[in-house]
Amino acid sequence: MGAARLRLRGRAAGWWLLLAVVVAVVAVNGVLAGWSRGSTSHGSGSRASGSQGSGSHSGKPSGPSMVQARSVATEELGLWSGGGWAQAWALWSAAGQAALSEADYVQLNTQCRPALGEPYVIDAATNVDATNVSVTWHQGSMTGGGAVVFEGGKWKYQPDAQTLAAYRGGVAQVVAERKAAGECH
Repeated sequence: MGAARLRLRGRAAGWWLLLAVVVAVVAVNGVLAGWSRGSTSHGSGSRASGSQGSGSHSGKPSGPSMVQARSVATEELGLWSGGGWAQAWALWSAAGQAALSEADYVQLNTQCRPALGEPYVIDAATNVDATNVSVTWHQGSMTGGGAVVFEGGKWKYQPDAQTLAAYRGGVAQVVAERKAAGECH
């Protein structure tokens, strides 16, 4: 019985030792990660062109992230492909929302439904500046574009100027134009 207790205590001690090693490794990695965030002896890090990051060790971005901009574009196009019109409109910039109301956007895409289920593919996402990313995409043979702009502390999708101008003409006009072009499904 005594030998069994010693083996059990030995196993428990082994697990505690393993746990201590894991904690030590995590702590060292955390310290090293803090050092590698780009701090220099001058207190600021160099960043690759086109990316935004934090110059501090707080973990919070100091400005807009281009990765987040591309994520919003991907989310927008995914909503189009899946028929999430109201959710897609909610991601729009103030200029986009001013051109066409949410109810009108839903009505437009209900009366003249685009091809659903076929993915939109981002062909290019180009950083115009720190708060503007130009996006081009295609869905099958159809192509288009827009932008993702940083406003109000968030990235927002903005349809291209030609689309915004068409939206200002009203739902009936856009539906008629799309039907004439064979774009309704």
